[in-house]
Amino acid sequence: MKRTRTYLPLWTLVILLSAGFLFSSYKSRQAVDDIWKALGISREAGTDGIKNSFLHGYLYYYGARNAKNIVLNNRKAIAQDLLAYTKQYISSPIFKKQYEDLRKGAQPQQPATVKLRTIEEIQKEEIAKTEKSIKDTEKTLKEMSADMAKSMQPILDMQKQNLKEYQNPRNPLFATIQQSEKYQQEDEQRRYQENMEFWKKNYPENINQFIADKLQKMLNATKGIDYNAALVEKYNKKRFVNPAYEAKNTEWKQGFRAGKEVTETARTFAQQWLEELK
Repeated sequence: MKRTRTYLPLWTLVILLSAGFLFSSYKSRQAVDDIWKALGISREAGTDGIKNSFLHGYLYYYGARNAKNIVLNNRKAIAQDLLAYTKQYISSPIFKKQYEDLRKGAQPQQPATVKLRTIEEIQKEEIAKTEKSIKDTEKTLKEMSADMAKSMQPILDMQKQNLKEYQNPRNPLFATIQQSEKYQQEDEQRRYQENMEFWKKNYPENINQFIADKLQKMLNATKGIDYNAALVEKYNKKRFVNPAYEAKNTEWKQGFRAGKEVTETARTFAQQWLEELK
């Protein structure tokens, strides 16, 4: 059976994936292992999920079909434990190293600075290329039948005409080539600067800023959830009666489904964490 990947927002991953690392609610290793087993995911998958949620901007899990039932037992307490573990892990030297590696790998490479060719250099190279093309074409014609060689003769004539035109240093083609190379180099530098700005914004040197951005993204996405919103069955799925709610982002909808107790616990935790990072 093909395994389905389900993508979840920040607070949902915290609740689903961190269940094996509880502090106050589940202290024994056996309890930890039992929860991972109940969730249907491995300890390694849970750790990777937390890491990837912050590094790549989303949170996911594989096949945790029974997680909802586990969380329902004591939603707020478990959510607090899971969030506490996540904070501890994200604040660890291990995660810092993972972030530094990701940041380094994402850094744009500066394009090599190449000296622009002069008109004379362009002319010389165009002449050399054309002379080689003429030589190759003449060799090919000698190996062809008379009829085929006759049909190819216009190509050779065109090449010879080009060579004649290239003998003129004022041929406008050379200036066009030079300008094109200049524009290409400028465009590469422009795109490099744009990519650097994007990199600096999305991968700040200070890891606390990176974490703060992820927390703020979650808070923005789950802001103003109407936990009393009405639902209707449509096409075998629960949908919001209010079309404005149906158009909300996935995180907002997941927050609604998790319920006020869990979502607001996660939001409060994220807000407090943000304050500490300032």
